[in-house]
Amino acid sequence: MSFGIQCSNSSGFTQIDATFDNVAVFASGTMNSSFFGGTLTKTSFPANTPSDYLIFCKPNSTSGTKALTLAAFTDGSGFAFFEVFGSTTTSSVDWVIAIRSRDMPANNNPDFGLEVYKQNGEEAFSSNNQNFRCLQVSFDTIVSGNQSGATFSLGSMTNIYSLMNGKTIIGRQPINNNQSTLMSLFVEFNFTSQTIKSLGLPVTLFGPGSSVVGGGYKTNLIGVFG
Repeated sequence: MSFGIQCSNSSGFTQIDATFDNVAVFASGTMNSSFFGGTLTKTSFPANTPSDYLIFCKPNSTSGTKALTLAAFTDGSGFAFFEVFGSTTTSSVDWVIAIRSRDMPANNNPDFGLEVYKQNGEEAFSSNNQNFRCLQVSFDTIVSGNQSGATFSLGSMTNIYSLMNGKTIIGRQPINNNQSTLMSLFVEFNFTSQTIKSLGLPVTLFGPGSSVVGGGYKTNLIGVFG
């Protein structure tokens, strides 16, 4: 970094600098999850949502264990959160669409604080935004339909969001000669053990087919907005 500002936390992670973009809340809300064979609950993307976005979520309830996966519709009409195949109940889910600081709408009533700009003039950080603060991150290589990623252990899961988009669908797994399941990467929120991790689990039912694994990589990221 040739100029600007750099802020690091006690673990050595860079939190703010004049090289990399910070992400902030563009939109947020609460919706019900969906399950195969049940009613689909889909949230539309707000008007003027940039094409470059991240979707985070957390269960509204803070007890028990909940596994969720993201479905973003290819026609751009919206997104949904699905339960594991075989579920017959839904849950309330808090969601956030986060975008780069440079893409945030103009703030006509800015408060006091700090703004950081990159060398090309783009905004990298503004304290007027509800910015994301990373707590833990891991990078997993997808090698099987039953993928299990790194486990994040936490002292408290209050208001902890997990990144949901990136890689989700990871393959198709046979059940018998007539049926197979579509395997997706779920995020498991375990409020009893205070852990968050990614798991390869079935999301829907298909006709016959051989096992196909998508492969690739997945960034597992958790943190808070504030």
